Amino acid sequence: MNNIELSFCIPTYNRAEIVSRLVTNILSCTDPTIEVVVLDNGSTDGTLDILRTVKDERLCVYSNGENKGALFNMVNVLNKGRGKFLVYSTDQDHVDSAKISDLKSFLAQHPSLAGGYCAFDSISEAECEIFPRGYLAIRNIAYQGRHPTGYVFNNEMLKSIKLVERFSDYAFVDLFPLEFAFAELCLLGDGAIYHRPTFTPETGTMVVKHKSSTTNGKLKNAFFSPETRLKLAVNYSKHINTLQLTPQDKHKLIIDTFIHELAAATKGYQSILRNENLCTHYYMECKEIKNKELLSIGLNFYRRYKSETMALWGGGFITHLDFERHVVMRLFSRVVRRSIKNR
Repeated sequence: MNNIELSFCIPTYNRAEIVSRLVTNILSCTDPTIEVVVLDNGSTDGTLDILRTVKDERLCVYSNGENKGALFNMVNVLNKGRGKFLVYSTDQDHVDSAKISDLKSFLAQHPSLAGGYCAFDSISEAECEIFPRGYLAIRNIAYQGRHPTGYVFNNEMLKSIKLVERFSDYAFVDLFPLEFAFAELCLLGDGAIYHRPTFTPETGTMVVKHKSSTTNGKLKNAFFSPETRLKLAVNYSKHINTLQLTPQDKHKLIIDTFIHELAAATKGYQSILRNENLCTHYYMECKEIKNKELLSIGLNFYRRYKSETMALWGGGFITHLDFERHVVMRLFSRVVRRSIKNR
């Protein structure tokens, strides 16, 4: 198998039944130029034994031998893919095997594509959106913090930025290494959003049945907590400052990522704590966050962000005053657009 076009890369831990079902489903597509790569993170439920019963040379199963953490498994499974393009999938989501050939054809038609994602439940009539490399690709593809199933990477470009070596520091990337990688890839090639429904994330009662193996919502370091979203906002800003972009484009991206993470730390956090299924999935009780507490979270987020990014303001391309003015303007425009939409 030397001519692999597309690798489906799946990290797994203690989900023997559902990961084997996912693998079998993907392999029901008879295309000889695809492969499925599974990296097991020290499962104790017989995952490896079950996967070894799948007799298909397109399946490559690896094991860490012990649990080395979700971040390690995430970046290293991509490093083992051999296809021209790599697709990331968590072990509990669904892939429509009948749509794989369409996705493969799309990628073959866009060889200069650096990365992108397959949208869930898209209402767009277009097959895709292509964003030219540089600022536009980064703005639309990177630092989004989306559910990562359906993330697509140009393998050669991904290896050139040294994903494993440079984005395995949990203190910096948390569980979002692919967002940082996307930003650098989008300087090398175009970005894309693929709108044909191909991947479906686990939802509803299935979320309750298959509890998270990576996140305890009771802890401050849960990926959706205000604490983690603040860390991401700060580290996204630091990373943006290293990119080969104009000062103006860096300025705009820093504003965008700040607002995105502020929203995630407030309204997004509130929404998750209201969702009974998600709370069960993440081992926590539902809670109603009142507006007063939400405002307090937002103000604390802003003050700490401003303090922790102080070193960035010395570069001259953005001042505190500029930052505050643009944040207010951007938030105001969001409120106006939402009010018009709801009329």
